[in-house]
Order: sequence, then C-alpha cells, then structure tokens
Amino acid sequence: MSRAVIAFDRLATLLLGLLLIVGGLAGIAWWRGDLGLSGPLNVDAVAKQTEQPWWPWVTGLVGAALVLLGLRWLAAHVITRGVGQVRLPGTGKAGRLTAQVNPVADAAAAVLEGTEGVRSCRGTIQRDRGQLVARLRATIEPQADLREVAAAADGVATDLKKVLGRDDLHCLVTVHVARRPRNLARVT
Repeated sequence: MSRAVIAFDRLATLLLGLLLIVGGLAGIAWWRGDLGLSGPLNVDAVAKQTEQPWWPWVTGLVGAALVLLGLRWLAAHVITRGVGQVRLPGTGKAGRLTAQVNPVADAAAAVLEGTEGVRSCRGTIQRDRGQLVARLRATIEPQADLREVAAAADGVATDLKKVLGRDDLHCLVTVHVARRPRNLARVT
C-alpha cells in the first residue's frame, strides 16, 4: 500500500467515525424531543421523487460508480512486494543499468542448495517496507551441520550484495528442518 492510500484510509475512517457520532447524537436528541420536531416526519417529498422516471437511472449510475470506487479501493490495498528489476550502480544520464532479480535469486538459492545438508532452497527478492530484501527459504536435513549451513548462508548473502552492487540489499535466510531424513538409495 502506498502512503496516499494509508492517508486516505485514515481520513475516511475519521470522517465516518465523526458522521456516526453526530448521527447518534442527533438520534438521541430527536428521541428526547430536543430538536423541536413534533409529530412524525413528513417524507412525501422524497416519496414523490422516487416515482420520477429518472430515479432508477440515477440510482443505477450512482450504484455502478460506488461499485467501481469500491473495486479501486480494494485494488489499492493489494500488497505487491515483488521486484522485477533493480537499478545497478553506475547508472548515469546516458542510460540505465538494470538487472533482473529473479535469476539472481534463483542462482543464490542454487548455491545454498549445493551446501551439504541442504535439501532444497528457494529465493526471491522483494521490497519490504521500502527496503530491498533477498529472502532465501532453505530446508535442511535433521542431521545437517548448522555451522556449515550458517557459513554458507553468510557467504551467499555477501555474494548477493557483490553481484548486484547494492549495499542497501538485506538478506534474510529462513531455515526449516525436515521432519524426517531423506531416504537415499544404498549402493552395495
């Protein structure tokens, strides 16, 4: 979500809250008779307007506009964290140097997967709260040497920063331990 969407949400919530408070206070004042209205309300003028031939068209258009506004509001709340490209150092006025991040993340995951005791690894690069984050999710064998896996993860994180040339890249390695060791075929 962008800051504009968050600001709009907060403003709309404030206005809706104020409207509900004022409406509730007006309802209490009407019930107590403090508004000076005696007897039932006369709604004949409103009833006559709803019988006009233009009424269904106007209500249909207003309803369609509200549906489109609601869909736009929902679309603004979809969180997109994926990053397709990143700008590389050395970008100047003459052009733009960029790199596709998915192949880089896949290569980093493959390097970590090559470590002894790592069963599988997947990698992505995302924007999280304005920061560029490389996320590697590794599944390791129960008997894996954690020091070796941690050293390999540190090496991969350092290599990622070097490859992309981005000092603002943060690396998060999540390690999951497999429930059972993998049954490997025995050679006799």
